[in-house]
Amino acid sequence: MTHVLTFPFRRGAALVFSAVTVCALAAWTAPFHLHLVKSVPAANATVAAAPDSIRLWFSQPPELKVTSVKVTGPGTAAVSLAPLAERDSSLVVAPVKGKMAAGAYTVAWRTMAKDGHVARGTFAFRIGAASGP
Repeated sequence: MTHVLTFPFRRGAALVFSAVTVCALAAWTAPFHLHLVKSVPAANATVAAAPDSIRLWFSQPPELKVTSVKVTGPGTAAVSLAPLAERDSSLVVAPVKGKMAAGAYTVAWRTMAKDGHVARGTFAFRIGAASGP
């Protein structure tokens, strides 16, 4: 006796297959999008002295024309930065013009890859002695 799969089972199997395919493609393409590889100061670092620039290395060349970097701290005060400069194809440098006192700072960045994919992120660092135990 031959059993034929019923319609609800086929539809459910198709939905599961589609969901697995979408997840697999998303995981496969994620490494190809532009993302921040490293920074100086590093995320969550404590540095002894104020940096003279914020350096951001990306996984692929960013479009400098649409790249922005903002530094705030301590609190919500904005730190004055000079125009961004590209040091090599993946390094963006934001020279610091303003004074940076001891305390916690947040760096917010936004850029775009040549393929049009927009990437953004934030990270924090601290100037001065580490707080807490």
